[in-house]
Parts: sequence; C-alpha cells; structure tokens
Amino acid sequence: MRNEHPGRPCRRAAVAAVALAVLAGVAGCGSGSSGGGTGTAGSPVTIRFVWWGNDDRAKATKDAVALFAQRNPTIKVQTEFSAYDAYYQKLSTQIAGGAAPDLLQIDRPNLGEYAGRHALLNLGQYLGTTVHTDQIAPDLLAGGKVNGNQYAIPGGQLTQMLVYDPARFTKAGVRVPAPGTWTWAAFADAMAKVDTADGVPGTTDFGWAIDWFEVWLHQQGKALYTDGGKLGFTQADLTAFWTMTADMRSRKAVSVPQATTKMDGSMANSALVTKQAASEINYDSSLTAYLTSYGSPLQATAVPSDGSTSGMAAMPSVGFAVAQASAHKDAAVKLLDFLTNDPDAGKLLGATRGLPPNLQIRATVCGASTGNSRAVCDYEQSVKAQIGPAFGAWPKGSATIKRDFQTVYDDVIFGKASVAGGAKRVIDDANGTLSQ
Repeated sequence: MRNEHPGRPCRRAAVAAVALAVLAGVAGCGSGSSGGGTGTAGSPVTIRFVWWGNDDRAKATKDAVALFAQRNPTIKVQTEFSAYDAYYQKLSTQIAGGAAPDLLQIDRPNLGEYAGRHALLNLGQYLGTTVHTDQIAPDLLAGGKVNGNQYAIPGGQLTQMLVYDPARFTKAGVRVPAPGTWTWAAFADAMAKVDTADGVPGTTDFGWAIDWFEVWLHQQGKALYTDGGKLGFTQADLTAFWTMTADMRSRKAVSVPQATTKMDGSMANSALVTKQAASEINYDSSLTAYLTSYGSPLQATAVPSDGSTSGMAAMPSVGFAVAQASAHKDAAVKLLDFLTNDPDAGKLLGATRGLPPNLQIRATVCGASTGNSRAVCDYEQSVKAQIGPAFGAWPKGSATIKRDFQTVYDDVIFGKASVAGGAKRVIDDANGTLSQ
C-alpha cells in the first residue's frame, strides 16, 4: 500500500487549478444527474475508470475490473492509471475539456474541490439500491460526504501512525509507551535522546504537513475547517504547533531542514527511509511500503497526544466517485458497488487501498494476510481504542492551502520567516483562497 499523500502536492498543481476553475461551466454537459446506460438491456456501453497508484495497485485493480467485465459482458471498462503527481492535472484537464472519465479515484483534499464545482455526481439516489453501504462503518462512510451529500464511497480505510526503528529507540533507551499514553513533551524528550545516542534525530519534522497539524488540532478540540468551509483554527494555534516543532528542531530531535523540505509522501524522499530520522508520522496505508523499503524491522504506534483525544481517525484512504458529466452513470455506479462489496473483487484488491471498507471483506482479507501485508491489520487492531470518526471532506480551495502550508513551512525552517510571521501568512493566504 502507498501513502495517500499527506505530503507535497504536485508542483504543477497551479496548472491543474486553472483547468479546474472552469469545471463549474462544463460539469453539467453530460447526461444529467441520473440514468445513463448500464448495458444490462443488451445495448453495450463503454465506461472509463481512472486512478493513481503503483504497479501492485494497478494489477489488483485491473484483475478486479476484468472479473466485473466477465460478469457484465455488456459493460466494457477502459482503465487508466498514473502516478499521483500527474493524475489531477490530467483529470482536471479532461473534465474541463468535456472528456471526463465515468468512475474516478479521489482523495480528501480534492473531494471538496470537485464536489464544490459540481464535477461529481451526488450518489444519494443510488444508496441502498445499486450502491450498498450497510457493511461500511458510518463514520468511515461520512468521509465521502460534502455538505451532507454522499459524493464518494471509501475505497479503503487508513488512520495515522508513528512508524519507528525499534533498534535505534532501544539503543537510546527509549521505550515506546502504550498507545494513547505518550505526551508530546515526553515524546520530544525521547526524540532528543535518540539523536544524542545515535547521531540521528528521533523523528521527521512533522510541521511540514497540514495533515499532522489537523491531528494536533483535533487533540485540542478544534478542527482545520468549520462545517461552513472556513478556517477552524487561529494564528495562535498554528504558532503553538510550529513553536513545538521549532523547539524540537533546536534540540536535534527532528530532521534537519534539508531533509524535511524534500518530504513529499514518497518512500524515496522519506527522512526515515533515507536514515535521516528514526521515526515518522504518516498514514498507515504506507506501512507495508515502509517495511519493504527500510531494510530492517520497523514497528508502528499511536501518534502522541496530551489528552484523552488521540486526534487519530478512521479515514478513507481514497474514494470512488462518478463524474457528473458521465453519459453512463448507472454502469459506473454498478462498477463502484462491485469494487466495494463483491467478495471476489475484495480478495483481488486486498489491502492495496488500505483496509477494505466493507467490514465482512476486511475480516476475510485480514484473516488471510501474512507477513508485511498483515501489518496494517494488526496495527489498526492495536490502536482501535484510539481511532475516532473520519474528519470529513476539506472545502473547495483546500488543495491550494495544503500546498501553501508546506511552502511557508519551508521558509520557516530555513530561517526566511519567523514562526509567528509564517503562521500569519498561512492564515491570510488561506482566508483569501477560501473566499474565492
């Protein structure tokens, strides 16, 4: 499984945003809000299904689609996949050009954006009939809603984690406490001890990703965004968070700026994998990739917290959505339901998008998993008591805010901006983006 991108968005995101800006004008150019051929009456239809991911995900998905086509001979499915960096640029350009795919994979920063620009179909009319959600936990299902409407069905479940090198922790005399009992202050002390003992900072500088700031906010009883799509935090909140990471940086408890600025959600640029830190906060959908890439044993535990609220949540790793402009919505929805609920498709897809969203299929997949592929199942079971409901979709403009957050943090860690000044820039820029 791969990381579903808490990290640096595509450098070409500005180009994609320009194309996306015209979606509102073209999203209604399809066959309307319902209907479209299914191929079930003998008239063949062709639909397109697109996603991002690595080769393992591509093979599993193509195998599942082939099974669907075998069982639905009048529905032909054309598939396309790419790396994340190119995916949204191409997708937004296709939608803006009137060539939208029928079924698409979407992530949290972009769900609110595309739904807000009327590029996605409201799936409400299909729920309980064509799309069955009775085996999906309500809290997880809620992660595919925008303004109360279901625009995406989770393709998997993930949650947050701290993945660490137990050998380096042991060498420093650091003992990882039970999940939910590691405070931020104790964690900072421990990460400084790792550097002192091993010459490697204890953890990656986690101030770079707005995702981890969101976790910290929920621990304080706050949120990144309000239900109305406005900022849910203040300059003081972000200043406090970045002051904590600055203090850890001064103690050599977190990765150096030269390593932090390269972080983009990939294993190749992970400060943990490149041995420039002894632990890292990430989503657990990337755990098997860490285990494969690191070269020696790793373990995972809950994110530190100062109170009873962990800030960890059962999040959709990705979602499946139908384009509003699709001419064959019914067929696309039928494929969506098959990928989500068919037991044989579930076996083929396995954990390529995190834990299967269907609870019955999840039990089967986890029960049959072994080795690294079982790691996420075991981890989520170990922190089950700490996992809360999904945070919900981010509003339109959040993908830009996510990118700007990292850009400003780069300036902060390289001394080009103060913590308070950087926090003010994030607030001002975000408010401007959300008001557009």
